[in-house]
Formats: sequence, C-alpha cells, structure tokens
Amino acid sequence: MGGAGMLGYEIVRQLLERGHMVRVLDIEPLSDPPRDPLCEMIVGDIRDPAAVELACRGMDTVVQTAAAVWNVQTPRDRYEQVNVGGNRLVIDTCLRLGVTRLVYTSSMDVVVDGRKPIVDGDESLPYPARMPTDAYSRSKIIAEKMVLAANGSGLSTCVLRPVGMYGPRDKYHLGNIIGMARRGVSLRLGDGTARFSHAYSENVAHAHVLAAELLGPGSVLCGQSYFICDHYPAENLFDFMEPFLRALDLPLPRRAIPYRLAYALATLAEAVVPRSNFNRFAVIQTCVDHTFVDAKAKRDLGYSPIVSRQEAFRRSVQWLRGEGAGFSFVHFAGLPLML
Repeated sequence: MGGAGMLGYEIVRQLLERGHMVRVLDIEPLSDPPRDPLCEMIVGDIRDPAAVELACRGMDTVVQTAAAVWNVQTPRDRYEQVNVGGNRLVIDTCLRLGVTRLVYTSSMDVVVDGRKPIVDGDESLPYPARMPTDAYSRSKIIAEKMVLAANGSGLSTCVLRPVGMYGPRDKYHLGNIIGMARRGVSLRLGDGTARFSHAYSENVAHAHVLAAELLGPGSVLCGQSYFICDHYPAENLFDFMEPFLRALDLPLPRRAIPYRLAYALATLAEAVVPRSNFNRFAVIQTCVDHTFVDAKAKRDLGYSPIVSRQEAFRRSVQWLRGEGAGFSFVHFAGLPLML
C-alpha cells in the first residue's frame, strides 16, 4: 500500500531542503531513507490508531497522502478500510491532538462520472450525480468530502487533486504501459484523439509543500480543493508514453482497437477475468478526454511547475532504467505529513 512512495518521497525531500522537521509514517520501512537528523521514520499502518497518534503527536501540520491506490489486484474492501476508515482516523486524531493544518491528497477521479468527457475541467465540476461503481473513486470522493467538512476553527483543511501522476517510483501509471510492452502487448486503445492530463511527481510535491506552508486560519485555502497539473498541453496517453518506450528500447504500439470495440471487450474481460488490467475503467480513461486546468492553484498557491517536461522525462527514464524506492505516508515538521 503505497510502499514505493512516488509522491511522498518527493514531498519529504523538498521539506527537508526547506529546513522542516519531517516525520514519516509508512507501512514499510524506507529502503533509502534520507540521512538527515530532521527526518524521523515510523513503520505503521494508517488504520492503526496507535501508529497514527504516534505519528501526529506534537506536530502542527499533516499532509495526508496515504491511500489504497487503484489496482485490480486490491480487494474491494481495502479501499473502504484505508481511504475512508484510515482517513477518518487521521481527521479524528488531528482534532483530538490539536493539529492545526491538514492537506489531503485526493485525485482527479473524484469528478469523473464515466463516459462523459472532461475538457479543461476546473474546480467548478461537481461530484458525479451517482456514486461511481469502482471502489477506488468512490472511496476518494467520500474521503475528500470528509476532509473539506472537517475544516473549521480548530483545524484548517484543503484538498489537492493531482491529475495523472508519473515519475520515479511510479508503480502504476508508467509501470502499467511499460509492463505491457515488456510482455509483448502492442496495442493502442481508441483513435488517438482523446487527451489526458499528466503531472510530474516533483511538481505535485511542490504544490503540497506550498499548501502546507500557506494553509492556516483565515487562509484562502481553507475548505478548498485544487487540481494540480503540469505546464505542457495534454496529449493522448499513448503519444505521451511513446518517448518512454523508445528510451527503453521497447516496441511501440501500432495496432489500434476502436473505443466501442475496446469497451465491449473490456466488459467481457471483466466477466471472464475480473482482476484483469483490461477493464472498462482503463478503456474510458484512455479513450475519453480527461483534461484539467490549475488556474486556481496558480492563483491561491502561487503554484507553477519547478521541473520542466524535458527534465521530468530524463529523471523518469533514469529511474526506469534502474531501481528506485521510497515511501508513502509522511508527516512533516513542526508539521506532520502523512503520505
């Protein structure tokens, strides 16, 4: 559950660079912990009241990034236990211990309602009229609503919604496409016109650090949600992935399956192999526009990407060619960050 810590690792690194004391709570120990006296590691589970209390005690800010990330292999009830129950425990612990600031990592998926495209979506988008059937999106909506509702005089809260995130320690986004290429699967889904927004992990981490430092009583951030994107135009998922495949000397997908056929096949695949990566959720995310803008984050957080697209690509490929490790549930300084 988040052991690779793509986002958490970068948040911790940036906080330490700014001189903050950082406390990390993760279900697994760090494989490459920072050699810094300001960094403290706690091995524990977000579902464990004792571990969460130990992590939060004496801190004044929590950045809550811990989550059961969407994965077909994850048991359905895990999302409820971790993303809803664990998050409720974090909120309750913050209120009881007098933690004054809580930054929560949500997802663009909280406004995705299925087949309807989203083009340049912003924070005015509502939650889906009907709760999504997939357990991950459902749990993230519930958790986000809890965090925003908890904003008040004793606890200031805000929510960040990264778009499709990638970078070093990425097990899911880059990992799925590259894993398919390495297994010899060479297919594109859709006609190539659908666009999907991406964000590099260090840039998303920078937004979290800004939020943690700016949030507080009377802040414009209180009770607000923010999409976090990168500065380059959204493009088709397979077009975005091709440079990574080339850099790794992997075959490029040339054959394409039309959207309607792909959706029908995915429906069948779900019935025959329920835990297949080829499912309707993946087809919709690939074949329907999902693009977002982050003008609100630029205005209120002063956010702008700190790593260029070219450098983000170079760093990601460097990691993909080797190995990386990290962590997921972080606390930060004087301020705790829970990732």
